[in-house]
Amino acid sequence: MRPTPIQKRKQYRTIYELLFENPRIFAKTISLTLGVNRNATSNRMKEAFEMGIVFKPQLRRRAYFNFLEYVYFLNCKNPHRMFSSYIEDRTIAYHAQMSGFANLLIISNTEIDSKNSVLEGLRSDYHVSFAPDHSWDRTIEIMQEKINLFETKEYIPRNILQTRWDETIKWNSEYEKLFRIFKYDLRQTFTPVRKETLISSGKIYEWLRSLNECCTVFTLYYPKMISNYDNYLFMFETNYEDFVIDLFSELPTSTTFFKVSGRLFAFTHVERQYVRAYDFCKPKELQIPLLIDDLIERGIVKSEEHALIECYWRKEI
Repeated sequence: MRPTPIQKRKQYRTIYELLFENPRIFAKTISLTLGVNRNATSNRMKEAFEMGIVFKPQLRRRAYFNFLEYVYFLNCKNPHRMFSSYIEDRTIAYHAQMSGFANLLIISNTEIDSKNSVLEGLRSDYHVSFAPDHSWDRTIEIMQEKINLFETKEYIPRNILQTRWDETIKWNSEYEKLFRIFKYDLRQTFTPVRKETLISSGKIYEWLRSLNECCTVFTLYYPKMISNYDNYLFMFETNYEDFVIDLFSELPTSTTFFKVSGRLFAFTHVERQYVRAYDFCKPKELQIPLLIDDLIERGIVKSEEHALIECYWRKEI
């Protein structure tokens, strides 16, 4: 009997939870948890990946001295032309054209000309939320309650976003090859990797055991498919960054956090009506901007700006 759409959605969610907890979990274990055979499991995983509901486990380097990344937010006169000019630049791992507080975002392995800079600096570690399994309306209720109950005097920093710019970590040419191969898919099998790199299974296992120390490992989740969300980057100035991280981790889609030059950034995927509207506003529309207003009014956030990501380009470097 074929699974219903509701059953499939539950299976996609289970796959996400299992991969988030253990990115290289055996397919057999996933099958046992889903209660279906290996072929059905393979089909569900393939569907989830191809539709953009679940993204394969990924890697990003932590903020060590030998992994420095420079982040630039620019306001350029010709952002389209500038965006195109960086596509072939192998020193730039990621860049995006935006509308908002800046019109171009660049993440580079080297320093660049920053005469059009709005903000720039070294990147901290990344932190990626575990997307909770609740609705957007419930999300707004939870976030509002957390804001209402927050007491600045009781805040205890957890230092979720770390920097280690004065430290180096073991990282050789073999590790670099493996990182580039596994960066966007940590579930790849060893045999083709061994053939391509001539690196032994023992060395690959050694590298895998070091990942939690040298990299952020994460799986992304977008229950209605990533194409159905607006891609917003929020920039906060706050003395309570761990609370803001905890707050925006209530979004039912994966949120990526990082810091640059003392600012906290939240890279989000949100349903359009909760951020902006094209018609007369309904009571449940524009709730996220209203929540941000509450954060500012209560002194939890000093300032906030945001940008809509219009297009981006990334490289496996």
